[in-house]
Amino acid sequence: MNLRLLLVLLILVSISSIVVTFIVTDQSIQRVSGGPPFFYTIPETDIVRLDIGSPTGVMAFELDQENNYWIFGGDETMPVDRQRWNGITTLLGGPRSQRELESSFGDPSLYGLETPDTSVTIGLKDGSFVRLFLGDVTPDRSGNYARIEGFPQLVLVSSAWGEVLNGLIADPPIPQWRYDLNVADVTEVVFLVENEVVGALALNIDTDIWHVCNLPLRGDAVCDGDQNIETSVVLDHLNVLADPQFIGVKEVGNITDDVQAEYGINSESPYATVRFEVEIQQGLRQANQISITLGDLTEDGKGMYALANEQPDVVVIDAEWGQSIREFFDLPSALAAEEPAAPAAAG
Repeated sequence: MNLRLLLVLLILVSISSIVVTFIVTDQSIQRVSGGPPFFYTIPETDIVRLDIGSPTGVMAFELDQENNYWIFGGDETMPVDRQRWNGITTLLGGPRSQRELESSFGDPSLYGLETPDTSVTIGLKDGSFVRLFLGDVTPDRSGNYARIEGFPQLVLVSSAWGEVLNGLIADPPIPQWRYDLNVADVTEVVFLVENEVVGALALNIDTDIWHVCNLPLRGDAVCDGDQNIETSVVLDHLNVLADPQFIGVKEVGNITDDVQAEYGINSESPYATVRFEVEIQQGLRQANQISITLGDLTEDGKGMYALANEQPDVVVIDAEWGQSIREFFDLPSALAAEEPAAPAAAG
């Protein structure tokens, strides 16, 4: 099997093992007569913004109307994860109420609506908005008391509706190409150019010492090598990699290989994969990977097109940061050409 394809498959498995998705799949949410009434009804295509406030925090999302994808409020560089956002606008278009409890009610504190736990504000294309409040959970925890700002009715809606929206705060739908990397957890870095491994570095966990990997790689869990190196040399570069400089997004969605190629991204492009291991319990470590593929510079030379974590979105990274990553590719061969020195342990 092609080595790069194998690395890609390993990364995709790693991502799927650590990302918990929250996908709305309730196909019963339809605008049909004869069922329970809707709390409100808004065409999905009219929704352009969502603001959520709860005891755990606040979060805003908005539709990039020019490119037709949702982003985190005020941050054009951060589209939402499409898989996790799937169904959210359907949910916002109209929660089906379980029943109307009161056409008007006197004391909102009896239902947790005097100072509601959760507020949801839905912005529309015409500049208007709908704001609704979720109060206490019912004793059987199946529903929430709720009302719309400006209307007197007290209704009961499924508690799952509020849980999904509050979940966007507790676990924001950050795109999977946005990564966090603790350099202390990294155990291996592999570099490919023109679909060939040009170098690799690895950490011997038992001795806590880094080494240059022998080529060709043999497919071991962590590549072996005979030349030990100073940890500080590796960490200087890893610290740069661990501080990604994403400055924009060029293409979002199911981007084809042909479109990616327009930005200098293909199977021949410089490609790095980083393996890191996290101890999930004593004596048991979980191995994960991240990756980055480098493409062409932007027209103004200030950015560089890239892919990250095998996601199809074409992102824009800071050109200087991208060049620093590209220089990392040359480190293994440069170290291999040097006289071996007695290295210090990583700890």
